Amino acid sequence: MTTTPSDAKRGPAGPGRMAPGRRTTVMVVVDRPDPEEALRESMDWVEAFERDCGLVLDPEATELYGVATAEDLRESLQPPRDGSVAEYLDFICVDGAWLHPGDCPVAPPDSNGAPAWSWAYYRTVMGAPDGAFCILWDLMPLPAAA
Repeated sequence: MTTTPSDAKRGPAGPGRMAPGRRTTVMVVVDRPDPEEALRESMDWVEAFERDCGLVLDPEATELYGVATAEDLRESLQPPRDGSVAEYLDFICVDGAWLHPGDCPVAPPDSNGAPAWSWAYYRTVMGAPDGAFCILWDLMPLPAAA
């Protein structure tokens, strides 16, 4: 199986709600059978994120936060009624597309009053293949150079 070179991956078109000095949490969904291969691919997406988002990330503060399969996350996932887990996410990368709270699909008409971003997270997890890895990264944008 061949992997896509990291230079072919695209990051988000802008920084969304990211700000220098504020931690940013990114969830990358990777459908690979091998956890190490999935982790490597998610790192390629993080590199694309930095290259294309418009901010420079502090490499010392970039950390792997967590890994779970979509199947495991679905075990306790209910349709959102509030901001839920999505409140802690700034970006989601799924199927090569980047979502963020200001640029995600609208909530369904029967949204339970939950914001569109909560529904974006819910739909991402519910729509991912069982064995897909949902990999969380914490990123820290550096302050702008003076």
